[in-house]
Amino acid sequence: MKGQLARNNALPAAFEGGQMPIHRRVPKRGFVNLWRTEVVGINVGRLEGVFAKGAEVTVEVLHEKGLLPKRAKVIKLLGDGELTTPLKVAVHRASASARQKVEAAGGSVSFVELPPAEARKREHKQAKRDARRVRAEAKRAKAQSGG
Repeated sequence: MKGQLARNNALPAAFEGGQMPIHRRVPKRGFVNLWRTEVVGINVGRLEGVFAKGAEVTVEVLHEKGLLPKRAKVIKLLGDGELTTPLKVAVHRASASARQKVEAAGGSVSFVELPPAEARKREHKQAKRDARRVRAEAKRAKAQSGG
């Protein structure tokens, strides 16, 4: 018996008979930022009818009611929809229109601390920006002094 499989009973999974494999034909594009902060939004319209008058709406309560995915770490309140029930909402972020709608309904919006990992990411980004600014200022000063 002769041939490709005579000496070896298996071929690589991606082998396509000598043709350029698909994982090398398809272009690779984009960039995935490892330090990204994924923010999940919830519209004020989704809160209507789910909570009683004057209820406290926290991130944990939103998770329990199934209004947010389990992976959601940072929550932003968005202004789409109408709200007539006064609620006490506590989230990480909120748009201006969402705050106006909650306050117009007689409720209030307060902000909670970011989860520890997200706060560290924010501090890391700020430290990088500060270091970049200091380097740029030093470079500018050196150029101005003629050195």
